[in-house]
Amino acid sequence: MTLYVFKLKTVVRINLLHLYTPKEADKELVEAGKVFVDKMLLHKTVGLKLVKVDERGELVGRILFSAGEIAAEILKNGFCKLSTPKDSNFDAAYFKDLKQAQLVGQTKHAGIWKDF
Repeated sequence: MTLYVFKLKTVVRINLLHLYTPKEADKELVEAGKVFVDKMLLHKTVGLKLVKVDERGELVGRILFSAGEIAAEILKNGFCKLSTPKDSNFDAAYFKDLKQAQLVGQTKHAGIWKDF
C-alpha cells in the first residue's frame, strides 16, 4: 500500500501487518480490493503505525482511519488472508481482532472465502 506522508512530503510503501494475498487469488478480486481501499482511504487523513522493517527491507505496519483499522475492513470483505505471526512478541489483542474480522469474511463467504 502506498501512502503520502504530508509532514515529510514523501511517499512511503507499507505492507499491512499480518495480511497477505495468496498468489492464486483472482486478479479481479485483487483489483476490487484496491478499489475498496482507495474508497476508504483516498484523500483522507490516516494514522500510520510502523511496526518493523521486514527481511526484504520493506516497512510493515498498521493503518488507522476514522472507522478503525483498514486491515480489519479488508479481512471482513475477503480481500486478503491473515498470516500467522512469526515474532513471539506480537500484539496478541490486535491479532485476535484481525482473526475476528477474518471470521466475519469467512462467514459471509466474501471474496477469497466465496467457496469456504
